[in-house]
Amino acid sequence: MTKLNTTLKRLTALAAAAMLCGCSAVPDRDMTVTAAPTAESTDDSVETVDEPRPDEIPIKKYPDEYAEFSAKLNAEDGAFEGNVRTDGEFDGEGYIVLDEGMKLQHIVTPGTSQHYCVAIAAHSYGGAVVRLKIVNEVVGAYYIPASETMGFSEFAIDNVYLTTGADVLTFEVISGSASLDYITVRNSTRVSSTAYDVPRSCSGSGTAVSTLGLMRFFTDNYGKKVLTGQCVSPGSNAEIDAIAKETGRYPAIRTGDLMYCTTAVYEASRDTADKETELALEWGRNGGIVSFGWHWYSPVGKPAYYADSADIRLSEILPDRDICMADDEELGALLDSGIITADAVSLINDIDAVAEVLIQFRAEGIPVVFQPLPDGDSSMYWWGGDADSYKKLWRLVFDRLDKYHSLNNIIWVWNGSSEDFFPGEKYCDIIGQSFYEESSSSFAGRFSALAAMTGETPKLQAVTACDRFPSPDLMNRDNAMWLWFSVASGSAIIDSHGDLSERYNSWQSLHDAYNGELCITLDELPDLEEYAFQD
Repeated sequence: MTKLNTTLKRLTALAAAAMLCGCSAVPDRDMTVTAAPTAESTDDSVETVDEPRPDEIPIKKYPDEYAEFSAKLNAEDGAFEGNVRTDGEFDGEGYIVLDEGMKLQHIVTPGTSQHYCVAIAAHSYGGAVVRLKIVNEVVGAYYIPASETMGFSEFAIDNVYLTTGADVLTFEVISGSASLDYITVRNSTRVSSTAYDVPRSCSGSGTAVSTLGLMRFFTDNYGKKVLTGQCVSPGSNAEIDAIAKETGRYPAIRTGDLMYCTTAVYEASRDTADKETELALEWGRNGGIVSFGWHWYSPVGKPAYYADSADIRLSEILPDRDICMADDEELGALLDSGIITADAVSLINDIDAVAEVLIQFRAEGIPVVFQPLPDGDSSMYWWGGDADSYKKLWRLVFDRLDKYHSLNNIIWVWNGSSEDFFPGEKYCDIIGQSFYEESSSSFAGRFSALAAMTGETPKLQAVTACDRFPSPDLMNRDNAMWLWFSVASGSAIIDSHGDLSERYNSWQSLHDAYNGELCITLDELPDLEEYAFQD
């Protein structure tokens, strides 16, 4: 147990003294917590006697029965805007067409409180996304591909929890236009526990002891508890400090971003980039889990990472030749001979700039949970849109850092949902998801689908960014225990003064998570090198 963890446990006990043991009543909002000790400020004279962790908020119990159930609801019998169409083939008396922003509401009356599969028969000429809400909480989305010919296909969201009696199902089109014919609701089950049968090894060619310890800690807790995480504004701990002030505890994972360390933007953002590295190193030295995203400013043309701003075509600059092991001399020779372009060299230079930062963590034995090239299947960023080019770039980044720079301290996170963009099992350790749905749902249907995407060997799954974090109680109810959640930085968690903002996450929900039985906070983390040797 590190001195930081011991001190935090003592601070946590003091901060929680006013709480009613074992309940979620709101404590005194004026409680304060001393800032996290730093490597420089730790006083060797401070008494380090372990004190017991305060009583935690117990897990909420939900009835979970099992009974056969099947219901079919024709769309035209629900409440909706627009008219009933009767052209073509359909079920019942017709079908309805919903444009973006329109919704359909239907009532289903299951006889037991349990999990169900909710499917829609739908069609879209241009492609559409339809959200499903239960009691006004988004629980998942249907992605309906474009089809030039009219004909209804079924799309399903599984592992949806419904309660006995009348439940209102809301289907809202958030993108495109969709035709809906009918809805089916059938009995299902919670997410299968086979989703947690994941390997304890890392995907890299070599693994440091502390990194292996972190991976084993992840896999040992996967499916049992959820790690708390928080994204931070680069060069700042404002979000983490606000959480500690309000809850008395710090998140287990600090997620920064390496966006400012590459060639195009480093000189203009040197202070922020260097401060971000310094804060992350300090976090790792003091026993916290370090994570970095990488929103890559384009190394070619205008420096930007959004696709509509960056002047770059990935398919045109990726070299046909494998250059992951090429040093500066070889790159120069390949450039002079016309085998590769200057743009390809720029890609390598940026990957090397990221490596320079990560090498500092390797030198101190600090593992890094690395999340490069996020959401490549969304077409939001310049590295996305083209599945083959995206996977080629991902593998170039992986091989350059893993083989050329021998970074044995990385746990790799791929953020995405589309199997077409998945780089392959040997190129990542964790599948990450971003949820900006203003919902505390467990998103069990997505969890279950992703677990099945990688075949016989599921990957660890985590909520790497969200506006409202999934409720730990709902994750437990649905057996959709994401490895961690990280709330997005800035306005998703704090206001302009650096104080907690309750726009997305109420103080009560934050308190219930950070002080609940299901969540792991900073003070509960083990010594990772010691953990690596545990059976």
